[in-house]
Amino acid sequence: MNVPFKVSCMSVAVASVFMANVVIAADEKAGVIRTESGVDFTPGLTSGFKYDDNITSASDSADKFNSWAMTVTPALQAQLIDGQTVFTVDAALEYGDYFSSSDDNYLDTLLQAKAEVDVNQSRRFGFDTAYIAGHEDRGSGIFEGTSGALQDEGNTFDILSVGGFYEYGAMTTPARVKLSAKYYTKEYTNFETVTQYRNYADTTLAGTFYYDTQAATSLLVELITVGTAYDEVDPTGKRDSTTNTARVGAEWQATASTEGSVKVGYQAKDFDNADREDFSGLSWDAKVTWKPLTYSSFDFTTGRASKDPNGAGDFIRATSYGVKWNHEWSELFATFIGFNQVTDSYTGIDREDKTKAYQLGINYNVTRWLTLKSGVNINQVDSTDNQFAFDRNVYFINAAMTL
Repeated sequence: MNVPFKVSCMSVAVASVFMANVVIAADEKAGVIRTESGVDFTPGLTSGFKYDDNITSASDSADKFNSWAMTVTPALQAQLIDGQTVFTVDAALEYGDYFSSSDDNYLDTLLQAKAEVDVNQSRRFGFDTAYIAGHEDRGSGIFEGTSGALQDEGNTFDILSVGGFYEYGAMTTPARVKLSAKYYTKEYTNFETVTQYRNYADTTLAGTFYYDTQAATSLLVELITVGTAYDEVDPTGKRDSTTNTARVGAEWQATASTEGSVKVGYQAKDFDNADREDFSGLSWDAKVTWKPLTYSSFDFTTGRASKDPNGAGDFIRATSYGVKWNHEWSELFATFIGFNQVTDSYTGIDREDKTKAYQLGINYNVTRWLTLKSGVNINQVDSTDNQFAFDRNVYFINAAMTL
């Protein structure tokens, strides 16, 4: 079960945490170190304390562990702009130290490079590559439902991704086409007797046709195919599959009050193993930002797609809905409050999980180079299998610093 607001550092969560700090450092108000070579360096540092009342996502019937923890995340971005070409390199570390549970300490790393090139008015291409050495909290990911009882440390993994795109069509003309490809691997580095069956590689090919209207809106048709191959055959049977998705929709840039994208279509997941249940059905993805005021915005998200389970089962139908309100009360203070609900319906086993996640926080811009952030993340997971049901609350205060 992969929960968007869950504290466990799954692959996407790790990247999101790191990139959030890089974005902070790259803010237009942040200090930039400019060199004669033309490369600009933007350093940033986030440090904070948090109190986690259920470190191992333990169910009500298991022992729960709580602890204060300190996190430190230094980040550095290097950027070179050469005419119509932009090269960017991001590097970051995140260290977590649990005061009452050293077994849960971690050190995650990120290194990412990307380039975007405008060949001429009609042609653009780019590439990106990233390496992440991350972790999953005890009792989460592959070990979900165990309450951390089978682990003496967090589950660690390496992620490597390489991708690129090519786009043809001038922005001033109605029609454009974009082709992209990505190779992504995830390999676990401990507890190999269990994790060896979850090492996998995804190969993604995609094509999108855009038709631009006169109102800053692009209609689109999107085709995506993902081939998933596991390194080892699972004891319950081979898990290799191909997932094809076809969607139509629209993207629009900021108007007077809204911006976003809406895509709706059909997804089919076919397993190489005939004993596993295939999936076909409605798939959608929508992200809309509404700004009724220049200093206040609402983010609405919803989606539905299939995904592979961490444990038993063939696949998961995941349906999510979310809303978040961001409000700037003054130049010094801003608040955010959010809610997200994810329903995971399993096939191959009788199980359904419903996760409700709440976010509440306040930002205080002390100076140009220092922002304090404080808040709470509340997670409530209900499941038809009580082994996977738990509550987890994390209270935090962070300091984000730049030059």
